[in-house]
Amino acid sequence: MRRHVVTQSVGRFNVTGLRPAVESLRTALAHVQREQPAVYAALGTAGMLCCRLVRGSATAVSNHSWGTAIDFTLNGVLDRRGDGQVQVGLTLIASIMNQYGWYWGAAFRTEDAMHFEASRSLIAQWATQLR
Repeated sequence: MRRHVVTQSVGRFNVTGLRPAVESLRTALAHVQREQPAVYAALGTAGMLCCRLVRGSATAVSNHSWGTAIDFTLNGVLDRRGDGQVQVGLTLIASIMNQYGWYWGAAFRTEDAMHFEASRSLIAQWATQLR
């Protein structure tokens, strides 16, 4: 896996993640820049690649472990997980991210609005590129 992990710019910031995920994220964020320039200008990240279990689990591996998920900040502020509220800017980019196959964590059992992760269909597509 290590040979498929890259650190690259996706526009406003650099990320470290699985190469096709970084490329997909760069494309999605270019669309965000065109459609929601104010949100794009405020966008930052709290990280993409972080090898760990899903919060609260003893067995489920987080998508961050593979570099296929990202947590966004707006003006340096991270949306508080589990409070049932979301930052407005994240609502403005969620549909754009969905168009590129990224799911929004706001609908998780425990709301996680800062979190976007690559869909299973994207992962399956990328798997063929990583052999």
